[in-house]
Amino acid sequence: MTVDLNMCILHGTDGRRYILPSYIEGIYGAMNFMRKVIYEKELFGTAYKTISGREMTTTSSLGKHLKFLCSYKRVFSKDYKFSPLIEFFFEEYRKHPIKNYLPPLHGYDLEGVAMFDDFVATMRKTALKINLKKYVADWESKPKKNSKRLIEFEKLLFDRTARVMAVRLDLYYHKATFTPAEIDKIMVESAMLKERDLADLMAGNAISTPRVIEGRIALEEVQKDRKRLFTNMKGKPSLFKHLVGTVWVIEFSRTAGFHLHLFLGFDGAYVQKHEHIAQEVGEYWRDVISQGRGYFENCNRKKQKYGDDWALGEINHWDTVKREKLRNALQYFCKTNQMVQVIPYAGCQLFGCGFVHQQRKVRGGRPRIKSAIGAYQPRL
Repeated sequence: MTVDLNMCILHGTDGRRYILPSYIEGIYGAMNFMRKVIYEKELFGTAYKTISGREMTTTSSLGKHLKFLCSYKRVFSKDYKFSPLIEFFFEEYRKHPIKNYLPPLHGYDLEGVAMFDDFVATMRKTALKINLKKYVADWESKPKKNSKRLIEFEKLLFDRTARVMAVRLDLYYHKATFTPAEIDKIMVESAMLKERDLADLMAGNAISTPRVIEGRIALEEVQKDRKRLFTNMKGKPSLFKHLVGTVWVIEFSRTAGFHLHLFLGFDGAYVQKHEHIAQEVGEYWRDVISQGRGYFENCNRKKQKYGDDWALGEINHWDTVKREKLRNALQYFCKTNQMVQVIPYAGCQLFGCGFVHQQRKVRGGRPRIKSAIGAYQPRL
């Protein structure tokens, strides 16, 4: 599971959403820095010649990271498992004298530049020794495979039905809501944990061992409800008779625990009112599956929220623009941001996509064609 804003959102009993300090905002800069270290050859300075032939040196794109190394260490948290690139940075930074370097407010000094180049050279040498690139490739392979699965899923979805009624629901739990006083307390505790994590990092104390996740909603509770929902689909034809395909992902919200996002693709020849069917499915999950323990957000009623990225409701086979938006929206379910994950235990399943019914075999069917007005006509 990859990091996004949901990891840092708490739902308040007053109906508001509170964004906790994530403390990992610098992860994008840290990742960019480490990719340059491992996959490029720059050092602090880049040499070039002027038109007159004079040799000059300017700060390289890698060198500009010198001022931010101290902030990159603050990304560290025992709550998450980081990309091998980031974890490698934490370990090497902790061991190198550069951890004690404080850059000047303006410009750079020779001591810092020399230390930076030594730090980069040391990391490159160690990375080759341990074959770091292989660990990175293995880490990034699963999100890429899931991304390809969703691209193929979208294609097969429209192979099975000419019109798709796209529905999305976000499924949450009441006990994962907090009073304003509880949220204030959580923010203070979060800051204290962060300082403790940084102290452990610099001391080298079990930096690669994530904390046990202790959110209000356990992964097992969400998994149980999801499995029950999918099992019950077969016995609830009033809602799911014309369901074609599904995508789901279980996400983690720091302190609150886990919750579920769900995409449902219905056959648009039989299901027309997408807001209504989304509401009915949400209420079924709330009242029957979670037995009142949960609540839901009907994303099909949030068109204004999504703006130009709206990819729900009816989508026909020939609407290439909206299909592209749907493909992009589906990628949310397997976010390809490969920097940090929450892994409750090895081998746990947090993502899935597939089809509800096997596609029926047809004898000698006639292919769909697009008419001049965009309707579906059999080929005569």
